This record gives sequence, C-alpha cells and structure tokens, in this order.
Amino acid sequence: MKNILFILILFLTNSIYSQQDYRIEINGEEFEIRLDKDYELNIDNTLIKINVKQKDTLLYSDESFNFKFLKEYKVARTVIDGGIEQLMLMTAEGSGVIVQKHSTMNPTILNELMLNEVTKESVNYGFELIREDYERVLASGLKIKVDRAVLTYNDEINIYEIASVGKKDSGLLIITMEMDDSENSLGKKLISLIWDTLEIK
Repeated sequence: MKNILFILILFLTNSIYSQQDYRIEINGEEFEIRLDKDYELNIDNTLIKINVKQKDTLLYSDESFNFKFLKEYKVARTVIDGGIEQLMLMTAEGSGVIVQKHSTMNPTILNELMLNEVTKESVNYGFELIREDYERVLASGLKIKVDRAVLTYNDEINIYEIASVGKKDSGLLIITMEMDDSENSLGKKLISLIWDTLEIK
C-alpha cells in the first residue's frame, strides 16, 4: 500500500511562479492548488481529473452571528482597542458592510452617533440628507430597528444604514454603506445578501 498515490502531473505548469490559494491532503500528502484549475492524479493506475470550484456565496460564522457573502470578497477582521472586533467587506467603489462585535458595552446607544459620524462630511459638503428609518426582520426572526440616511448631491446618491443588537455588556453594531445606487451594482448585491442571510444567535 506504499506509493498507492503518486502524481503524474502535479501542479507544475504555472504553479512554480505563482502562489497557490489552497492546500489539499491526499493519503497524508499535502499539495497546493488553485481554484478552477485542472489537475491530474494517478491513483492505483487510474488517471483522476480534479478541479476545485468555489461556491458563488460563502458563509461567515462565529458564536454570535453568521451571514453569507459573495465569493469575490474576503472578510477583513481587525481587533480594535476597547473590546471591539471589527469585520469589514468592501467593494472597489466604497460600498460594503462593517460589523462590530462589542464585548464590554451594549452598542445600541451608538446608532445615532455613528450615523452622524459617517454622514457629517457629506452633509458639510452639500449633500441633502433624508431619513428613512425602518424595521427589518432578520433570517433568525429577530426584529431590529435600522437607522437609514439617504444623501443626494446632483446625480450622486449615498445610502448609510446603522443597526445594533445588544445585551447588558455586549452586542453587535452593523453599518452598511452604499455608494452606488444603481440596481445591479456589486455594492447593492453584497449588502442585500448579507442583510437577507444575517442570523444573530
């Protein structure tokens, strides 16, 4: 059973000069691979073709909440002083979602403060601000209040939403920023997917 697996053509073409994205382990041997690339393995004298693909939507999950997001983006995680862990997904045009996990305070008192903070520069520049606050039901069934500000200047529209869920000394603060109001923008798709699949445990 030694040498049951040996590689006929193993990641040599185009792989020497570029960093691979993932690793797989077969019979205790580890290999680096890229998504959507064809590989061939010889297992027990049988040629096996392998191609690893990624789902269009991925799942982020931890002990507090989970949501789905588009595979084109990665969740950037930062630990901020004061018991705050921040997750961020952003598009090239500046649209995206920020989720802050607070472990030392209930963030529900921050909604209005945060909304003022993210909109004040645009308002000072001359954007007109209209409030469109509403209530949203999450995938978990939880109802949350969303503070929404729509800012317009000539043909430019920016939309900010702030929501929070909290307990005595902890909670989540959710911020969305939509910098392109076109129906099929990547920002709108990303934000809608996260809102539609967000579950708070």
